Amino acid sequence: MKFNHLFYDSEINFKSISRKKIVLSILLGLVSAIIFYCFFYVVRESDRMMSLDFENRPFIMPESSRYLYNLFFAAISMIVGNSIAISFLVSRPQNVFLKRNIKRSRIINDQVFLGPNFIYLFTKIWFLFGAFAWGFMGSEFLDYYFLPSILIVIVLYLESWKTLITVIKKNRWKIQGIHLIAFVFLTFILSRINVIDYKLLDASILSSNPTIDVPSSFYPNDNYHRYYYYDNLVIKMDFVDKNQVGLFNEENEQIEWQDLYRVILDFKESSYNPVGTWVRLRANKNIPIKYIKEFELILLEMNQWRIIYEVANNDESTASYFNDQLEKHISPSLLEAFPRTGKPPRVLGWDLFKDQKFEDTLSVYISEKVQINNLETPLYILSEKLKSHINRSSIIEYIYGENVTFQEYINVLSAHKMATWEIRTTENFDKIDSLIRRNPFSSDEKLSIERNRIIKKYPFRITERFE
Repeated sequence: MKFNHLFYDSEINFKSISRKKIVLSILLGLVSAIIFYCFFYVVRESDRMMSLDFENRPFIMPESSRYLYNLFFAAISMIVGNSIAISFLVSRPQNVFLKRNIKRSRIINDQVFLGPNFIYLFTKIWFLFGAFAWGFMGSEFLDYYFLPSILIVIVLYLESWKTLITVIKKNRWKIQGIHLIAFVFLTFILSRINVIDYKLLDASILSSNPTIDVPSSFYPNDNYHRYYYYDNLVIKMDFVDKNQVGLFNEENEQIEWQDLYRVILDFKESSYNPVGTWVRLRANKNIPIKYIKEFELILLEMNQWRIIYEVANNDESTASYFNDQLEKHISPSLLEAFPRTGKPPRVLGWDLFKDQKFEDTLSVYISEKVQINNLETPLYILSEKLKSHINRSSIIEYIYGENVTFQEYINVLSAHKMATWEIRTTENFDKIDSLIRRNPFSSDEKLSIERNRIIKKYPFRITERFE
């Protein structure tokens, strides 16, 4: 059998290529890279501008994630631009190419199809998946995209060199090293280009759909009520300006404080279960606590005893769907903390609260630091300090100092709820409660009686007042 040595014997004399064509190929590659980078950048920002999560909050990309996205797009664009430059460099026949040259044809075929094939696959699979995942799982680049992005860049870069190394015989490693350094340098330079003024875009979408920086909490056991998460009324509380706090509905329309009664009544009338309707408060963590308690008093005067505080959801996979929550029964002591002019409205249970006498009252002073009996108590041991006062004969009093914020209040409330939960679990409350919640349509009377017994033995009770 006679072998065809044409492929193995073919060589390309790059010295025969004119400097003009080399310069033109480099410029064409750089221009192509910039064009592709701009395309990726604009598509990403367009998708982000049109996307809102289930709470109508815009996606604001962290600076670290934005830079990594830019770096990835820049690397891909440089590889595609490099492919176009190589194709242009060897595409038109020079004297050396007048004869049949299979290696030349292979280089052209590989480099011409490298870019289009990748763009096709990237657009159809990777980019669309990335856009979907980013919209529904969050924008953290390191968690979801870093490893596959690194692998894509490495594979494509090596693919662009796969055929060239068969014809570059002299100083191959030197040329490849210089090319790699130039590629990395230009990639970093390109990634620093912001095609669109994203800060202006962020300001625009935030003005239309403002996000509220809710407080964080370390108590997780109130999140099981999410099955009716969207059946409750949402009231937002945020700063209107530096010295003014305002209320807003879900459409971000401002509500006057005196109109809050009407908003709640209208929602309850339209609800299929007005008795079981709760109010969810989505408030900025830096709001002074007096506004939060004033809001609670309005609910209390409407015989609305329960409230849900929305707190930050740190789970990236579900943060787009809902915030976490803390449930709380509103204390009737607010009727004394905010005395009204004239006769206060009668609240169900008010007489019962007034008639209750407790043998022990633990005063917890809340400010920038928490104090119990005039001793500063770090947050990490606060739960243990509260456990000995969670019983039928004791009550815990929250005393709010000047300029206490919502976040500082949530810190203490979380510790209090955690202490109550942990002391109840000494009698298997967690298992009993879990069984009842997993079978909401069953009627295990013994389990319900036992759960109520434990709750009564270790009640969650507070009174509140301002210093």
